Amino acid sequence: MQENKPANSFYQWYRNFVKGKTRNVFDWVFAIWVLYSAQIYPQLPGIAICFLGATIRFWAGGYLRKDNRLAAGGPYAWIRNPLYFGRWLMAIGVAISIENYPLAIAVTIILAAVYHYTILDEETKLIVIFGEPYRIYCATVPRFIPRLWPASVAQMTKVNSEAALRTFDWSLAWTKNKGYEAYLSFFGLIGGVALIAYAWGFFKA
Repeated sequence: MQENKPANSFYQWYRNFVKGKTRNVFDWVFAIWVLYSAQIYPQLPGIAICFLGATIRFWAGGYLRKDNRLAAGGPYAWIRNPLYFGRWLMAIGVAISIENYPLAIAVTIILAAVYHYTILDEETKLIVIFGEPYRIYCATVPRFIPRLWPASVAQMTKVNSEAALRTFDWSLAWTKNKGYEAYLSFFGLIGGVALIAYAWGFFKA
């Protein structure tokens, strides 16, 4: 057992590290990389991917109640972590929009490293809160790679039997969960990249 201590120590350090302010560090690194590489105006394929990510985040906000009721409708019938998935799409969408494919790959690797233990810790808490329904949910819906089609109503009923809670709630999405912030982020990201590209062109002229 003594031989495993260094490995366990590093494992614990890393887990605590990614639970801290690492996401803020990632945001700054991403912003700086974009600042130096956004020398063309955003292209449509990347804009579309970024918009899709924002839409998934908004969609998820109409089902997430953050209480003792498990989200089991909308995007949660496709994937267990639609908010993280949407954020990843937005980030790689920005990278693809400026044709910076190394950045898209780097974003994928970094987010996987950062969110892996964050998601595992959240799942541990959710099992304690929801018990067997959440275990059924985990066995039915994948963690991060979406299903090819959503889980059936019968399957999701085992997760949450309240049909009303499997229906999109505009008030919940817009007011409580501030889903509109996903679209504000989208316009901020794409607009910011366009301004950076304009600045590069202006100073190069």
